[in-house]
Amino acid sequence: MIDSVRQTLCITGTDHLKIGGSLPAIAAHLVREVRELRDRGEFPERASVQIDVGPADRLLDILIIGLSPETDPDRRETISALCTVFELASHANVIDITGAIAPLFTNRILAVDEQGVPYAGLIGAGMGDIHPGEVSCRVPPACM
Repeated sequence: MIDSVRQTLCITGTDHLKIGGSLPAIAAHLVREVRELRDRGEFPERASVQIDVGPADRLLDILIIGLSPETDPDRRETISALCTVFELASHANVIDITGAIAPLFTNRILAVDEQGVPYAGLIGAGMGDIHPGEVSCRVPPACM
């Protein structure tokens, strides 16, 4: 007998359950979380984020502004900000670990200097615990 029911393993962040799959809602949530972290001293004080939803609502285009190679020559604050924003975004994503189904969204996080020129970046979908999940219902309506 062929086993036609196979459980999907995925990385699903806990914020996904309360925010849902709306990228504008996820973007607003991330901005609030970064603001709260900065207020508690857990995010570089000079850094802030600007988030746009990219083409086809599958990309979070995130800029980290307020830092630069001149103000952060060893990149410690920059790397901290990149990793923090990536981790926060991961909490809202759903990622099938087999790659058979595309992640809910991809993050493109760029740290830009005062002129808006990128000097550091991180691109990817997410990280987190792996557990059983159902991601087949996330197929975009245009694909149905």
